[in-house]
Amino acid sequence: MDRKELLKATLAGENTDRVCCGFWYHFDEEHKFGKKSFEAHMQFCESINPDILKVMNEHTFIIKEKISTPEDWKKITRLPFSETGYEDYLDEFKALKKALPKDLPLFATIHGVLVSAYHATEGVGNFKNVENMVSRHLRQDPDAVDHGLKIIAQTLTELSEKLIDAGADGIFYAALGGEEYRFSEDLFLNHVKPFDKMVIDGIKAHGGMSILHICKDKIRLPLYSGIDADVINWDIHDCKYGIEDGRKYFPQKTILGGFDDRSGILVEGTKQEIEEETMRIIQKAGRQKLIIGADCTLPGDIAPWRIRTAIEAAHRS
Repeated sequence: MDRKELLKATLAGENTDRVCCGFWYHFDEEHKFGKKSFEAHMQFCESINPDILKVMNEHTFIIKEKISTPEDWKKITRLPFSETGYEDYLDEFKALKKALPKDLPLFATIHGVLVSAYHATEGVGNFKNVENMVSRHLRQDPDAVDHGLKIIAQTLTELSEKLIDAGADGIFYAALGGEEYRFSEDLFLNHVKPFDKMVIDGIKAHGGMSILHICKDKIRLPLYSGIDADVINWDIHDCKYGIEDGRKYFPQKTILGGFDDRSGILVEGTKQEIEEETMRIIQKAGRQKLIIGADCTLPGDIAPWRIRTAIEAAHRS
């Protein structure tokens, strides 16, 4: 079976001739945008020969209104798509779609609603700080912030639809905010999760597949139950929920992961250790509805042979 057939059969829980794999990393500053981004993706595909490709997105959300207080979120208006800054990302995706093999499934990256709000107000790099402005405002006056988050969710849904129309097989949606140290369960369930669900539902309604990547450490996996993504991916090495818990909280869904993304066997081990760990993950998780991958993006300087070793071992299983 070709790669699209492999992915389709994996999501359906059917028997496959090999286990599907999905690995990726952020490209360096020089290769984040435009032609350089295109070249980096092409080089990645040549060196790894992936089963699926996550198309990286380094374009951040734009809010033109100045946000200083929780009340300011009520002032946010939805921008025409031409003013969102995402047209460049769409062009990058279209160029890759045209150049890459037709059987390679492409998942375009969408940053989640909450982190998009953070990018638009404070930039990139310090979201983990629980006192960043969007997190602080949400705790202070969630009803006021809801207006802005809904606008963001609507724009991200529109972006997802345009990417699917441009040929994306699906969307890799990176959700943040479910960390146990950030919000109360009630606040997360009523003022964060509904907007993530809105985008995922929009992707499905438009005919696209979705990977729900639950980003950051100490996430509360059960709180994401009920979001109807096709694939679930989270940091199993820095929370109390392993792959077996994914089977429990997301029955009938495909699980992506198994390897630690920043240390451990894939990053530091020998070829034999990587092969053995790949087989251990498959034995533990079960062969069906599994995509071998990592908790999150791998280090940008990881040697390609390491990723290839895991993929080739999974394909032999």
